[in-house]
Amino acid sequence: MTLGERIKRLRQERNWSQTQFAQKLKVHQKQISGYERDVHVPSTELLIRMAGLFNVSLDYLAFDNREDLQQVQIADRDLLQKLEAIDRLADADRTTVKAVLDTFILKNQFQQLASTHKEQTA
Repeated sequence: MTLGERIKRLRQERNWSQTQFAQKLKVHQKQISGYERDVHVPSTELLIRMAGLFNVSLDYLAFDNREDLQQVQIADRDLLQKLEAIDRLADADRTTVKAVLDTFILKNQFQQLASTHKEQTA
């Protein structure tokens, strides 16, 4: 699958028109059309913004052989149900939930880093 085909598929999965997607990226609709037809290649900055909007890794978006990266196994069924419910929320609500999750994840990473540093200095 080409980059353009992946962009188009991801956009359609979210039920966004080319115009809606272009507005989210702050570009012209003709650029989206060109990317989807593989006539033009988006800049790295634009690819990063697309990956963020699609909530996929840059690897997944940019590289053909990375499609399996989106397949995730979640053992906690309650968590999986909550994630599925979050996925159905409006864009603004999903963004808020992701920001809250990012805060908890970052807090945990800092705690792990502080713990490792404390062990190394002890």
